[in-house]
Amino acid sequence: MSAAIHSVQALTTSPEGLIFAFAAVVAAAGLFVASLAYRGYRRNESRPMLYLAVGIGFLTAVPAGINYGLSSLTTASDATILLTVTIAHLVGVLAVLYALTRA
Repeated sequence: MSAAIHSVQALTTSPEGLIFAFAAVVAAAGLFVASLAYRGYRRNESRPMLYLAVGIGFLTAVPAGINYGLSSLTTASDATILLTVTIAHLVGVLAVLYALTRA
């Protein structure tokens, strides 16, 4: 068995590894969708698409980066990490709302 397959099996057998794997997939998919919205903004100069791109990024990729970045690089408490993730979600929802209603 190759080392890469063994590493993936080890990562997905623990609950923490499975959560990390799903968070990574969500972040990657979110970045892909946000990049498509940003391309739409660049192509059509549409401000709603820009806000949609920002909102999707803040709803998917930013929280994953905050969660895993703060927990591994700092000694921030779980409450602090949860607060920052919730703020990122709020920014994302407000950006999507703005894109759909006022931009």
